[in-house]
Amino acid sequence: MWKLEKDQAVGGTSFEYMLVKYLGSHDVTSRLPTSPPALVVVDSLDEARSRVSGKSWEEFVSSLATWAKKGLRFVLLGRERTIEDIWVMLEEGGVEVAWWEISHFAPRQCVDYVDQVVAKRDSDADRTSAEYRGARDALIHALRASAAGRYGEEFVGYAPVLDAAAAMLIGKPNLLAIRQRFEQQLQETGDLVDLLETILARLLERDQTKLEPLARTLKLEPGQAYRPEEQILWLCHFLEEGDVPSLPYLTSAEARQEYIRKVTEFSSDHPFRTEHGWASPIFEAYVASKVFDKDCLSPSRLVEIGHQSGFLFDFMNRHDSLVLTESQFAALHASLIAAEWSESAASAGLAQAAGDDHYTGSLSTSAASRVTEFALLPEQAPTLRLLGPLSELSVHSRGTVVLQGSEIGPDLFVHAAEIVVEAEVLDFARRPAGSTDDEPSVVLEATDRLELHAGSEQLPRAGELELRVPAGFKLAYPWFEHRAELPEEEEMDQKVIRFLNKIMSLTRNHGHDGERGVFIKKLEGRQPFPPEQFNRALGVLVSEGVVRIEGDMVFLRANWEPYRYSGKALPGQQQLDDVRQVWEPVLKRVQEAL
Repeated sequence: MWKLEKDQAVGGTSFEYMLVKYLGSHDVTSRLPTSPPALVVVDSLDEARSRVSGKSWEEFVSSLATWAKKGLRFVLLGRERTIEDIWVMLEEGGVEVAWWEISHFAPRQCVDYVDQVVAKRDSDADRTSAEYRGARDALIHALRASAAGRYGEEFVGYAPVLDAAAAMLIGKPNLLAIRQRFEQQLQETGDLVDLLETILARLLERDQTKLEPLARTLKLEPGQAYRPEEQILWLCHFLEEGDVPSLPYLTSAEARQEYIRKVTEFSSDHPFRTEHGWASPIFEAYVASKVFDKDCLSPSRLVEIGHQSGFLFDFMNRHDSLVLTESQFAALHASLIAAEWSESAASAGLAQAAGDDHYTGSLSTSAASRVTEFALLPEQAPTLRLLGPLSELSVHSRGTVVLQGSEIGPDLFVHAAEIVVEAEVLDFARRPAGSTDDEPSVVLEATDRLELHAGSEQLPRAGELELRVPAGFKLAYPWFEHRAELPEEEEMDQKVIRFLNKIMSLTRNHGHDGERGVFIKKLEGRQPFPPEQFNRALGVLVSEGVVRIEGDMVFLRANWEPYRYSGKALPGQQQLDDVRQVWEPVLKRVQEAL
């Protein structure tokens, strides 16, 4: 078992070095068993991938392929994006690969899992009693019913959620009250995250009661010590190197010292943590959402938590009027991408209006009711630094945009006066297998300056990258092959056609059989009109029945699907001229409206 999160460096020789250490011999090949073949489990591939360069990563995966050909067998554990990258490289290296997906627990397994957790943590619990079974079933049923469809089943069957649910049944709780509460909440609560927050808040409240004897000893008011907000700050102190909470209710130095000593001993068993880490990404993200605007977490740590799971976005998605820093935006964007919503697509958009230093933006997923709007204030305006994922992102800026990070794409669009890419080496992520997009995966449009000194271990395929610059602007090797002319000022009729072309190019099924859709912010950032004209043009298409708007998405209506054409004029596909007679009245009405 090789846990990569404990290794600071991963490269071409890392695995052989670990084998030498494990076997105690440099003659590794002769020491390996062959019948049955030796099995190596490699965990935390995502953590390792985020720390190393593209070249080191390729050398590392190549070394695994080499040892696989020598007879070793591997089980590689990671998230889908990382595993897909490895799978492609191993297949290209001639290594046979089987892909297994660990899914959510089925309904019966959810019950068994909760029972096992309760049995492990509370030996006195009577899991055969009618009271226990009633409380358990009401709790699990409420969780399942709080979100419709397949996503709800996956979420309820996720082990950390079941851990939080099981904790409600541990320690001789009032089982009848639990049953009644969740049966009632089942009728009132339709928000999955709201119910989850209820469980997590109850966990904190339950832990507070355990310190009541200490509070009485120190002659404190009931409920004054170890409140949920204080517990969160203690967790940040112990697990994230944050400051000790201020504890203003402790007036004497002696009482303060005794309290801190007892809390330090007690908090090691807090349900949110395990030994020196968080018990699950849910707890970690929940705490991060509660201290999102405080200094308890460093900017880089906040982004790291965002990369862990989609839960940070889930918890913050319920807040109105968010004002974000660059690192906070990066954290929420990372969390949005880390989420694994079935049959769903994610997108982030940023736009800067004339005369403004700030940006308006949105984080969206095609899953229902998942749109978070915000304002972003760059730390060094007019320069905007993109610190987080450089994928599933559209940016429209009037100033300078700096791209930080070595992995770029898929689905990145940046339009700015100046674009600066700070990475020394770029890795271009591939779109998912079977993607039908005819738009380039990465588009950088710079009206004044494009500073791109980075190299690349593997350049994107033809048509996947476009660097759009004005006429006469030269690009260095190897980027000149991806140079494209930045469109000059066009007549209105040409702008309308380009607007419609973008709708044709960007709308897609997102993994389902319904109407093709695209995020409004994504479309807005990649077409020629400023916001006011864009909204008017879109309004015409809605009134003409060409598209419909649902939440943050624009959908091409099914009755217009036969007249859909290739917005990129791809050979072999229907072109605008082939269906121009149908589209001509719509084009004229849009032009008249503008």
